[in-house]
Amino acid sequence: MQTIYQNSNFGGRRSVSNRRVFADPDYKSLEKRITGERRKGTIKREQVRFRAKDLIFVKLNSENTEDVGELLDISKGGLSLRYFVKEKKPRDYSDLGLFSSGGDLIIDEVPFKTVVDTELANNIQFSTIIFRRYGVQFENLTPNQTAKLDYFLLNHTLGEA
Repeated sequence: MQTIYQNSNFGGRRSVSNRRVFADPDYKSLEKRITGERRKGTIKREQVRFRAKDLIFVKLNSENTEDVGELLDISKGGLSLRYFVKEKKPRDYSDLGLFSSGGDLIIDEVPFKTVVDTELANNIQFSTIIFRRYGVQFENLTPNQTAKLDYFLLNHTLGEA
């Protein structure tokens, strides 16, 4: 970063009049170049995300197995969850289901498409546990599934995530 000093007195301590340093107005840091469009608000979610009141589990179904994760946030358009990785190879999930911590079924066989699947940072040294954050967008919900989702959002969620 190039700096411009008001006075060119570089010897010893700077006096009150020349303490001010001005940054180059045309300089764009790496962060501003990468995330500039996010900060300007051009990329926004369509629906508001909510946090669940209680512990809610998400069951991800693939052809021959299923994985279970913890619901992080949910909206009318999708949800995100945290799950534990058992195998290194990625899975191709077909649908999901929501269950309460008591085992009560909330919604089942919800079709979706994957939006994001990223590894979460593990702050425990020497740990081999790998958690991933998985974000999905709901697709082709039936009227019954839509009604159950609306009921869940009204009665089992807290404020915005």
